[in-house]
Order: sequence, then C-alpha cells, then structure tokens
Amino acid sequence: MRERFWQTWLDTAVVAGVAGVIYRLTAVPDLYYTDCGELAGVCSTLGVAHPTGYPLLTLIGHLWLQLPLPMLPIERLNVLMAVLSALAVAVVHRGVLHLVWAEKGRLGLAGVRSVAAVAAMQFAVARTVWAQALSMEVHALQLLLVAAVFFWLVRWGQQRLPHQLHLAALFLGLGFTNHLTTIVLVPGVLAFVLFQLPGTLWQRLRQLLVPASIVIACGALYAYLPIRSMAEPVFNWGEVHRSVEKFFYHVLGKQYSVWMFQGSARQQLEVFGKLLLPNVAVPIAVWGLWKLWKRARAIALLLVLAMVVCVGYVINYSIHDIEPYFLVAFIAATFATATGIAALWRYRLFRVAMMLLPLVYLAWNWKPNDLHAHHLVRAYVRLVVDPLPNGSILLSQQWDHFCSAFWYLQQVEGYRRDIVLVEKELLRRTWYLKQLERWYGEPIRRCSTEIAAYLPLLEEFESGNMPKERYGIIQQRFVSLLRAFVERNPERFSFATPEVLETEPEFAALYPTAPYGATVALLSPGRPVPPLPKVVDPTLLRQGALHYSTERLDRGLLALAAWAYVRTGDALAARQPTDAIECYRTALALDRTNFAAQERLVRLLHSP
Repeated sequence: MRERFWQTWLDTAVVAGVAGVIYRLTAVPDLYYTDCGELAGVCSTLGVAHPTGYPLLTLIGHLWLQLPLPMLPIERLNVLMAVLSALAVAVVHRGVLHLVWAEKGRLGLAGVRSVAAVAAMQFAVARTVWAQALSMEVHALQLLLVAAVFFWLVRWGQQRLPHQLHLAALFLGLGFTNHLTTIVLVPGVLAFVLFQLPGTLWQRLRQLLVPASIVIACGALYAYLPIRSMAEPVFNWGEVHRSVEKFFYHVLGKQYSVWMFQGSARQQLEVFGKLLLPNVAVPIAVWGLWKLWKRARAIALLLVLAMVVCVGYVINYSIHDIEPYFLVAFIAATFATATGIAALWRYRLFRVAMMLLPLVYLAWNWKPNDLHAHHLVRAYVRLVVDPLPNGSILLSQQWDHFCSAFWYLQQVEGYRRDIVLVEKELLRRTWYLKQLERWYGEPIRRCSTEIAAYLPLLEEFESGNMPKERYGIIQQRFVSLLRAFVERNPERFSFATPEVLETEPEFAALYPTAPYGATVALLSPGRPVPPLPKVVDPTLLRQGALHYSTERLDRGLLALAAWAYVRTGDALAARQPTDAIECYRTALALDRTNFAAQERLVRLLHSP
C-alpha cells in the first residue's frame, strides 16, 4: 500500500513539473497588459490594489518577492504565476485520482494512474488555464483555490470526514479574498453538501454552521486593506481607510456594477463558445457527466451547477478580458472529462486516443500561449516616454497598454521619475488626487484651488447621489482641473496621448497641438516649443509585430505604436526627411493597415 501511495504522488510531481516547465518556456519575460503592472507594483510595495483589493494575492506576492531570485520584481512575479498554476495542476491531478479510484477494480492501478495523468495534463495545456500561468494576474491563484475546493469536496463526498469539508470551506473562503467570482461556486457547493448530509433539512443546515463560519472568517484578510491604507503606501487604490462606505465600495467592486447585465450576454456567450473546445474535450466530458450521474449523482450535480452558474453569471459581465472568468466551468469540466476517459479506457483504440489528447491540446494551444519573446509592453512604454523632455506632464488614459505598466516601471524600477503621469479616467475617483500628490508633490499641489473646487462634487458623484442636472457642473470643474495641470506648471512641457483630446473636446479646444511621438504636445502662447522628438529604436516592436499580431491587445498596441511613428515622422518631415521616411516605414511594419503612413511615405519619397 505504501508503494502504491508513493507511486501516485510521484505521478503528481511529474505532471506538475511538466506543466511548470511548459509554463516557464512560454511565459512573458516582462510586463504584460492591463493590470499586470499595477498588481506587480502593489505586491512590490505592499500596497492596496484596484477593487476588490486582492489581499491574499498581495501578501503571497510580497512574501514571494523576499526570495533572493536574481530577477527584476516583475520577472519573479511571473515565475510565481507559473508556480501557482503548476500547483493547481497538481491539485487537479490528486482530485481526479480520487474521483476515478472507484474504477480501480476495472482499470487496475496502472489504468487509474494513467487516466488521472492524462486528464491532469489535458487540463494543464487547456488554453485558458495555460494562459493564467504566463504573466502577473489574479487568476493563477484563483485557479489553485478553486481546484482545492473541488479536491476537498470530492474527498469529503467519498469519506465524509469533517476536516475535509472544513478544508473545502477554507479554500472557498480564501477564494473570496482573491476574486469575488468565487460566488459562482456557492450554489453547487451547497447543493452537493446538503444532498449528502444526513437528517432533516434543518439538521443539515445546522451542520453547515462550522463550514460557513470558516468561509466567513476568511474575510478577516480584508482587514489588511484599511490597515495598510492608513500607512499610505505607494499604491493606495481607493484609500479604503477613509470610511466604512469607501471600504465596502472598494471590496464589493461597486464601480464595476455598471458592466453587469448590460445586454452583452450573446456576445460573451460567443466568446465562451470559441473557448470551449480549446479548453475541454466536450464529447468526453459529456459522456463523463452521464456516467457520474448514474453512479455519483451528487458529484455530477456539483459539476453541472458549477458550469451552468459560472457561464450564466459571466456572460452577463460586459468586459473585454472575460476569458479567465470561465475558469470555474473549465475546472469542473476537467473532472467530468476524467470520468469520461475512465469509462472509455478499456477500449484499446480509445485508450490510444486518450493518451494522445494532451499532446493534441499542447500543439493546438502552444502558439496562442507562447509569449516567451513578448516585450511589447515595456517597448511601448519607452516609445511613449523616452522622447519626452525632462519633467514633462503627461495626460493619458491608456490603462491596458501604458499607464499600468508605467506605474510599475516608475514607482518600482525607478524609470523616469521626473515624468508626471496623470491617468485621466482615474481623476473621476476621489482617492486618486491624493495619490498624485504623494507621487509628484509640487506640480499637483499647485492645482490645489481647482482640486478643492472639484473634490466635493466628485464625492457627490462617486456616492451616486448627484442628480443628472449637475453633471454639466462637475464636467466643467473636471476640465478646469485638466487645464490647471498644464497652466499651473508653465516651466514644464505638457503632453497628452491622443485619446485624451478625443474624449475631452472642451479641453482639447483650449490648446493648439503638435505631433510628438506617441503623444501630442500641448502648446501655449509664450511657452517654448518642445525640441524635436527623438526616434525610439523600434527593434523590439518590429520583432513583436512578427509574432504577436493576432490578439486584441497586441493589435491595439501595435496600432498605437504605428501612429506614434507616424506622428514622429510628421514632426521630423520638414527638417529631417530621411528620419521621417524611416519612421513611416516602421509604422507600416507595425501596422500594414495604417494608410496615413503609406500616404506620407509615398509623398516624401516622390517629393523633389
């Protein structure tokens, strides 16, 4: 028996190790999109992250960064994501092993071990699962926590030991401290547990008091947010220590409620449909559910409810990066797939096909998840910032491609600390002005009059108590604040990324502009014109365009970078036409649909 026990643990170690190697071979070596930079900054400085705060991830990430690994913080955190994802694969392997152990008499020990290894490896290389291991984000930890909930529920369903249910409750509670989409597990978990507890309904509910108390007790981790917020860390999103209302506004993610039930269900369901086959061997999973329904109905009910509730909830959330939110459904489907594989294992032809399944998914999903040469984000940040004169003020709202990454680079790695970056959309949050003052000091304090006039209205707006007829007033104060950042600092050059002027026409009308790399210069009478922008080396961007031009965020970044070189060429065309020609060629290399670059290139090449 001891020999068999160690054999299965060796299987788990091998499966997790292989998954970890795959993840590291394909991981992003640097910064990635959206919240990656901000979360890396929060973990590096022990700060407070964007809603819902993610206290568990912050603490784990900060502890991990204390390890003396010879890497930049962002690289170390990317390694952590691979480790967490590999651990999730290990937990899934153990859970699948216990689920199919009942088939040992029919399959034999070797058959059970093979089924568990195949199912776990297919899970490891499922497209969306694999993607969570590649860069700093919250979903790798969520993957591990959800897998642990399923594991302990399977164990409890088989052995009914109280500590197993308590451990399932612990990981469920920890899931809530990492991501509130853990809520989609609750209906399935309740149904599974109540279905199997003895006694009347009231007696069953009473037996849930201890597990429920464990789940609730995990919420104590959220005390980290106000405690740390009071210390005013470098990253202090929400300043949640200000009041109970601000704390719950942050923790419950109320600012995201505007994206729920906005009529996008059909579009998001199409996203799920496109993800389904790259993540789940659907026919085998359906067959496995049917087999489970006949022999272990409670587990089948748990898996079905987890999948249905997850998909039903997520498709009503109108955000672009929705893919990881379906992970609960994909984990549940893995357990169903394992049962299907076990049911088909006795047939030699199916057995060979099942053993090839992980290799098929590995080959299918390798290219979409191979980000080992992805340096686009840092390269784009340098494209935006390197040409700016010392001490410049920059207005931007490019969170996904620029602002989040620049926060990390400036506040953690010390890159271009002279630049004052104002994220325009965050000016609509009451906490952000305080953070700007902590980060940049005097340039922000000079705008104290406009800030004092704006903040009371912003408090009213943020609380949801502002009547619509007052929206015009707060917008005027908002524009006055943007103007103050420029005009109260006359010794500094001011720039904006183009979308700021497109979305704020009242502000844009105040200033003549000049193209300046990835930005436009805001000109004022009596102020000097900034020097000609330098041409930033496009090598990394060109290389990235060859390999990473199919995903939405990659396409968006390359389009922005192409326009940056068009604007640089426009600024240089009169005085340095040779450099301008090279800029237009670079723009076309990054985005062949940039017809402005093509038109300007033709005109310059044929000019006398």
